[in-house]
Amino acid sequence: MAVGIHLAAIFQKQKRHMRTTILSILALLLLASCDSLLSSDNQAKGTSFESNAQTFYELTFKLPSDPDNQYVGLLIYTDDEHCKMRLVDDEMLKKNECIMADYTCHIEEKEGADDIGVMYYTPDQEDMPVLMWMWEKGDLSDMNEAPYLAFDLEDSDSWIQTQSFVEISLADMDEEYIAQFYGKDEPEYQMMLQGIQTIQEQSSVDIQDIASAEGDATLHLMVVANTDVSDIGPACDIDLRRIRNEFGGIAKALSMNLDETLVSGNNFGVDNVVEAIDGLNPEPNDVVVFVYTGHGFRFRDQEDVYPCLDLTSNAYDDSDSNYLQLIDIYNAIVEKNARLNLVLSDCCNSTIDIDQCMVRSNSLFSRSNTNFNLNKLFSLFMKSEGNIIATAASPGEVSWCGDNGGFFLLSFFESLRSQISALNQDEPSWDTVINNTISSAARKTDGSDYCKRQNGLKDVEVSNVQ
Repeated sequence: MAVGIHLAAIFQKQKRHMRTTILSILALLLLASCDSLLSSDNQAKGTSFESNAQTFYELTFKLPSDPDNQYVGLLIYTDDEHCKMRLVDDEMLKKNECIMADYTCHIEEKEGADDIGVMYYTPDQEDMPVLMWMWEKGDLSDMNEAPYLAFDLEDSDSWIQTQSFVEISLADMDEEYIAQFYGKDEPEYQMMLQGIQTIQEQSSVDIQDIASAEGDATLHLMVVANTDVSDIGPACDIDLRRIRNEFGGIAKALSMNLDETLVSGNNFGVDNVVEAIDGLNPEPNDVVVFVYTGHGFRFRDQEDVYPCLDLTSNAYDDSDSNYLQLIDIYNAIVEKNARLNLVLSDCCNSTIDIDQCMVRSNSLFSRSNTNFNLNKLFSLFMKSEGNIIATAASPGEVSWCGDNGGFFLLSFFESLRSQISALNQDEPSWDTVINNTISSAARKTDGSDYCKRQNGLKDVEVSNVQ
């Protein structure tokens, strides 16, 4: 489909009164860097994000000068570093035209009395709008509102709020819907149709028959989260809920038994972690997942590259005697002889006197995942054997977190969903999941004005079950 219209020229004529106080703050945040937000290159990059897409969002809006013309956009989300939007209006649909752009996520924050965070997605095409969300500290419900959009960031009076912004799954799409945004000669058109077909066909598959052929299996999920600590506790709590939701959903989708152990809140402490690991007794076909989110550190003379987990339960505990080394936890779990072991930690790997840093952040990462290929998920969790250990930061580095949890764990779930996407044409791989997790977390921190780059560590020794 061809680029059909210069929307920016139309949009710059618009004026609309909005929430003056918040928008003026938003303008101050954005104007400092607006010269770098929109690329002067008006050629499409041609990157196909659809193949790894995990979530789709539909947005609608009308321009005040042309209220009878409906604009509809399809936002294709892989992760916060990889998004694309295809946009049509009534006239473009008649001409079989569409405009599109690749988008990059940026986060800004306004500390002080207002304490407002702003997430904006900027396009690489001048004819496409910037999308903006804003939220007050501790109130992520604002992210449920439809975003604002703008073509001229310097003119905040011309910004408008979209009419709607909703998640749309592949199961809700059909060929007629796809044809609005894709030409039938585009490779992505057939890819989308195949993904829709995959979702529709697997909805009628009895996964219990598949699972029974492999034998009964249990997913042992052990989560250690420092949710009560004063500084990063809210981020750890978000991590905890996300971990339980994701792995609980995986166990259900694969008809696995779920054995869940939580060490958090008043239960947080070194003794309870040791007791939980000692009590772990997996069968040979089981999967063990251990995830830690909280403070971490390393001793100045420590030789092992993986961090120590700070398991102090209050400000008066001594970290020197209330910790466990991640590598020791990993070794203890591996000795239990489950088929597949996954050990993750989202924590600092710096000396004990350096705190973990928390910054303003947000994401379009969806709470649900309805676009996964069941066979790909089955391959990762039921047809793989071996051991995986990965942590968020290298020795001397801090691990960053924000309003929506730790960057490392968010990147892990983004990467996992990408690998099992119904649109992904490649075979899923734990190597790829972990490698993409580390690189994505590095990009999130490297691209922020408020973070220093974190470089995760990993050791993946996994093979396919014969």
